[in-house]
Amino acid sequence: MDLFYRKECEKENGYNQTQCLRMFGCSKSGYHAWRSRKEDRSGKAAAIAEEEHCIMDCMKEIIKKRGYVPGKRTFHTDLWRDHDLHVSVKRCRRLMVRMNLTANRPKKDPYNHQATHDHVCASPENKVNQNFYIGPRRVVLSDITYLYYGLHRAVFYLCVFKDAYTKEILGYAVSERMDTSLVQAAFDRMMENHGKEFSGNTDVWVHSDQGSQYMSATFKQLLNDNEFIQSVSGRGNSQDNAPMESFFGRMKTYIMDLIALAPDYKTAEQLVSGYIDRYNNEFYQYNLAGLTPSEFYRYKTTGIYPLENYFGVSSTELISVNDIVAERQRRAEEKNAKAREAYARKNEERNRLHKAPIHRYQRSEYVKKNDP
Repeated sequence: MDLFYRKECEKENGYNQTQCLRMFGCSKSGYHAWRSRKEDRSGKAAAIAEEEHCIMDCMKEIIKKRGYVPGKRTFHTDLWRDHDLHVSVKRCRRLMVRMNLTANRPKKDPYNHQATHDHVCASPENKVNQNFYIGPRRVVLSDITYLYYGLHRAVFYLCVFKDAYTKEILGYAVSERMDTSLVQAAFDRMMENHGKEFSGNTDVWVHSDQGSQYMSATFKQLLNDNEFIQSVSGRGNSQDNAPMESFFGRMKTYIMDLIALAPDYKTAEQLVSGYIDRYNNEFYQYNLAGLTPSEFYRYKTTGIYPLENYFGVSSTELISVNDIVAERQRRAEEKNAKAREAYARKNEERNRLHKAPIHRYQRSEYVKKNDP
């Protein structure tokens, strides 16, 4: 719509600008944008293009100066401080898209609450790497879980240290606060009851997650004083500490409902203590060839079978516990390896389909072919 027609309409029919725009179905902003483009006789567009080219040259200098591609806010600040150019953040973002720039500034790790560079609070490496079955008292796992008791579901916390090979609970502690003192109390109980069982000639790994209690200087000093090697799970990967997670899951299945009936904290603590004692000395486990964790440790260290005979059959006539445990661990490793391979193939197939879109007809045929 031309300006002449607008004026003629206003003169003859008495319509104002808004009514004319509404009549022709044109927005006000669109009309003024069209007018500005039509009346750009001073070379305003060329001036804007030249200005943006100057800004982009300055952005290239900023990248050379910093050694990486910063974000839009950093560009905004550096253009103002170093080049005296006041460019909005949105414009910086638009120019970054135009230049195909993506910020690659190393970010702070929100999971560990620490920077990506090395410093005193950086998490150690995963040195166990899911290799739990090295030998008795070689790999010690630890974790913290929560429990609740009473009418108001009051929460308390349990910290456990577990031998990954014999599945025996070496030390534990409960507290109403999940702090470093809880981990220290469980560690002290482990060293008090089983400290002599750790050989000084072999390496012992203490594996945990990346909780702040395990990353503290106090806990690291405890490990250094006892010549233990610290190992930490990868972030967000519960499989790196799977035996510990499995113990907590089974324990809660057994006694969570009972602990919820405990009237006070002392009673709840007694229930936890009683369960762990029975777990070590009375719970027979399939993966330990039907032995309890404490029996299996005594057998592995002394070579003496817990019972001389079973229903009149001598223990020497039965298959060796070592052979049974080794075979079951081998089967478990094969099963896990197949599961990992299947998961990798599934991810590869999903990524392939995502990158290469399938036609609607082909997709339906693919679904029919792969639908069980």
